[in-house]
Amino acid sequence: MENTLDQSTADALAVSIKASIAEIIKKHGPRPPGSPGERAFQKQLQQELKAEGIQTTMEAFPVAQKAFMAMPLVCALLMLSSLPLYWVAPLLAPLPILLAIVVFVCELLLYKHILSYVFPKTEALNLCAPLPARDTARQRILLVGHADGAYEWRLHRCFPRLFPYFSIPLILAFLYLLGTTLASAVTGGVFSGDVFWEWLGLSHAFVLPALLLGLLYTNFKVVSPGAADNLSGSLCVTTLVKWLKQSNLALKNTEITAIVTGCEEAGLEGAKAYVRAHRKELDPKTTVAIAVDTVSEFDQLAVYTKDLNGRVKHDKKVCALIRDAGKKCGVDLPDASITVGASDAAAFTQAGIPAAAICAMDHAPAHYYHNRRDLPEIVENACLAKTLQLLWQVCLDYDQSAE
Repeated sequence: MENTLDQSTADALAVSIKASIAEIIKKHGPRPPGSPGERAFQKQLQQELKAEGIQTTMEAFPVAQKAFMAMPLVCALLMLSSLPLYWVAPLLAPLPILLAIVVFVCELLLYKHILSYVFPKTEALNLCAPLPARDTARQRILLVGHADGAYEWRLHRCFPRLFPYFSIPLILAFLYLLGTTLASAVTGGVFSGDVFWEWLGLSHAFVLPALLLGLLYTNFKVVSPGAADNLSGSLCVTTLVKWLKQSNLALKNTEITAIVTGCEEAGLEGAKAYVRAHRKELDPKTTVAIAVDTVSEFDQLAVYTKDLNGRVKHDKKVCALIRDAGKKCGVDLPDASITVGASDAAAFTQAGIPAAAICAMDHAPAHYYHNRRDLPEIVENACLAKTLQLLWQVCLDYDQSAE
């Protein structure tokens, strides 16, 4: 079967997606993880898919909405609490800083969400829409987008050019506080009677501006509209499945399943919940997953071979599958890596399911990333059209591999 998604059709579908992005933002409002807006958007997609005769399921899971994005705030508060302890209980002063290390490593570096145990939870959803194979399905391909928008990164919105450097004062503040509190704990600090320790304690005033950065990092009162991240990806995967159904197209050997996860911005919670719920049926020999996230800038379209802070390496064969499909669609896809953060593909790769990600965003990061500038005009029609063609070509090539 040839790629029947020609340029004019892809362009028309892209225009439709762009219009839907604007409509969804206006209709459903903010869509933070586990929110009514997120669920309403998923339910709208469910109704649209059902109208085309596609069977869908909606799977619920619990999520601590704000836990992951509260990590900078929690770490800053822990470090701040060490300052009075320096004066009244030197032996205890290093403990909050060491706990801040644990929180930082678990939440951001490992995506092990320990803060979820202490933050309130709500119900979130995953939408699944399988398109059966024409004959007996011998394998499946999962096309994954996410429904939620991120709580705003205040510092990135206000200082986009300086944003990559804000980690430097935070790291220096952490090192200084850890060193001084450990030294004070060993020597008895201010209780030793040496005036040096008093002056050292007063010097902690210089770390307060850095801690303020952590306290102000996330603005929980504002949610990114999420036009690019990730209405673009979630609508690409569902639009493709709807178009295939309308066109009476199905792969011979492969089931295509569009998944719109909830709570990716809460630390991949939706993708992790999907993997847990379907672990027995997700055979790594017959299943691949492709995350489609922030497909907004055509010249940034790439296959992401590394994920989750660059620690997770995606499947080489899936990456090659995407790369080869790109060439057939007239685009030479470079390899890229998510060096800070993660995509839903990481949850599948970590579970042993061959996966990769397709993204199209400047990871400098882009000026609209995780803030109120992520509006429909950011998303390029050409990028949406090419993503649709690329995804269909990937599905075709994967189906042929089962012959």
